[in-house]
Amino acid sequence: MEKIKNVVFDLGGVLVDLDLNRCIAAFRTLGMDAVAELINPYYPAEMIGRLEHGDITFHEACEEMRRLSGTPDVPDERIAWAYGEFLVTIPVTKLRQIEALRRRGIRTYVLSNNNPASMEFVRRMFTADGHDMEYYFDAVYLSYRMHELKPSEAIFRKMIAASGLEPAETLFIDDGSKNVDTAQALGFSIYMPAPQEDFGHLLESVGRS
Repeated sequence: MEKIKNVVFDLGGVLVDLDLNRCIAAFRTLGMDAVAELINPYYPAEMIGRLEHGDITFHEACEEMRRLSGTPDVPDERIAWAYGEFLVTIPVTKLRQIEALRRRGIRTYVLSNNNPASMEFVRRMFTADGHDMEYYFDAVYLSYRMHELKPSEAIFRKMIAASGLEPAETLFIDDGSKNVDTAQALGFSIYMPAPQEDFGHLLESVGRS
């Protein structure tokens, strides 16, 4: 992949290992079965979509979850905990693979549908090898800050405009088929890993003839 000068990573399902069942079980322990039924990493429910789009705050999303499930006394902090149970870990091997890319002069980015509460958990995970999240990336693009969601072309175009990267020189890694379809249509090279896949062999080839 000699022509590749940039790699754009998704977070959940690519760098962050996920456990959907653990998240669903956590909401059920809070008595929020109606919310548990909405958890879908690829196609978020309308309310979660608005949260990840940045249209509502996390507190406002929690208010909707409480109304939906009829559990008015569950605090925001417990809802954040339950949602955070979705996020398991970032393997240190993946952090070191990103580090190796950067040592070779490859620019690295994140493009993620996400929300402020989940990002608190994710940022802590990035410290597993002694560095913060910003150490690993030239820029981090998050849906709730950009007010756009993958798989829309708009979020990709905003990233391109902000970063100056050329799609033809960029590898986009995401576990959502619609997301990689959009990226491919815009000229990115793409890769869609399987859950918990170690795709280090792919990263090792980036920037090499």
